[in-house]
Amino acid sequence: MTTSRRELIQALGVGAAALPIADATLSAQSAGPMPTDASASGDRTANQSETEKFLAQFEAAWRPLDPQLRFVLRLIYARLQGLPPPAQLSPTELRRINTSLSFYLNAGAPPLPHVEERTISVPSGRTRVRLYDPGITAPAATVVLLHGGGWVFGSLDTYDGFARQIAQRSGLRCLSLEYALAPEHPFPAPFDDCIAAVRWALSEGSSLGIDPQRVAIIGDSAGANLALAVCIALRDGGTPSIRGAALLYGAYSLDFDTSSQQAYGSGAYFLGTADIIRYASDYLPDQAARKNPLAVPMLANLASLPPLYVAACEFDPLFDDSQRLAKRAKSAGTDLEFHLWKGMVHGAVSLMGWIDAMGPEVDRIGEFLRRVTRIGP
Repeated sequence: MTTSRRELIQALGVGAAALPIADATLSAQSAGPMPTDASASGDRTANQSETEKFLAQFEAAWRPLDPQLRFVLRLIYARLQGLPPPAQLSPTELRRINTSLSFYLNAGAPPLPHVEERTISVPSGRTRVRLYDPGITAPAATVVLLHGGGWVFGSLDTYDGFARQIAQRSGLRCLSLEYALAPEHPFPAPFDDCIAAVRWALSEGSSLGIDPQRVAIIGDSAGANLALAVCIALRDGGTPSIRGAALLYGAYSLDFDTSSQQAYGSGAYFLGTADIIRYASDYLPDQAARKNPLAVPMLANLASLPPLYVAACEFDPLFDDSQRLAKRAKSAGTDLEFHLWKGMVHGAVSLMGWIDAMGPEVDRIGEFLRRVTRIGP
C-alpha cells in the first residue's frame, strides 16, 4: 500500500519530543539511496556527523520550542546546511530554495472540491490569482491571501497549503494573489499590485463567486505588511472597504534593535535580523519610501480600520512589531484581537501540517473571518 504524505508526516511526528538530533538528521536524509559499498557508507557516516555538529549549535535555542516544530526545523536546517545565510543569497537563489521547501511548507494540505486559477491585470503587468472553494454556494464570503517572503520570494505554489487550510477551516473561499517582487520591483510595485488585485476582487470577483460585500484579507510576514497597507489605503481612498484583516507575524516598522530582535534575531528561529534588514533594503531602497506609511504601517494613523486579528510568534524577531502595532491600533479605537502563539517561530503557519498546536490557532483565525464577513447580527 502506498503511504500518503499525511501518513508520512504523522509517522515522522510521532515521538518528536524525544527525538535526538542524530535521529532527526537520519530521517531527513533517509529518502536518498542506500550506499552500495563501504566507501559510500563511510561518506554517508561522515556527512551525518557533520550535519549533527551543524544542528547541535541550535539545540539550546530550540529547546523551548514546540516539540513538533523542533522536529521539522531539524529537517529543514539539515537540508539547508552548507548554504550561505539568507541575507547573502541572491533573489534567484532565495526563490529556488523557497520553492525547494514546498514539501515542508505545504504538508498536510487538505483536498478541496474546487480550485481555479485566473490571470488578471495589475500595474506591474499580468499576475496569477487562485481561488480555493471549500464547497460553499456563491456568492460567497471570501478571504484574500497575500503571501509572505520578505517581498522578495513566495508564490501561489509555496502558499498552496496555507490557502487550502484557511479555506477549509474558515469555510470561506480563499483568493490567493501573486504580486511583483523586490528588488526588481521595489515599493510601491508590490503594494500597487496587491491593492489593484483586491479592488479587482471587490469589483470583478463575482465571476469567481465572490460576494463583494463580504471580503476580508489575510497576510503573513511581508504579506501582513501589505495587507495592513491595503486596509489603510482603502480607508484613506474612500473606496469600498474590506470587512476585516488577519495579520500574522508581520513586519510593520524599520526598528531593527527591538528586544525581540536582540533575543531572537540570531537566525536560529527561521528568520534573523540580518535577513530582515536585507529584505527591507530590497523592498525600500529609496529613503523617501521608508517614511511612507503604506510601506511602514507603524507610521500610519491606525484609526477607523476594519477589525484586525493580530498574531505573533513567541520566538520571532518581529514579535515586538506585532505587539506595538496591536497597542497602537487599540489606542486608536480599532476593534482588535491579539494572539500569542507560544513556542512558535516566524513562518509557523506555513508549517502547520507538522504541528498539531497550529490547527486550533488557524481555527481561531477562521472564526474571526467568519465573524467579520457575516451578514446581520
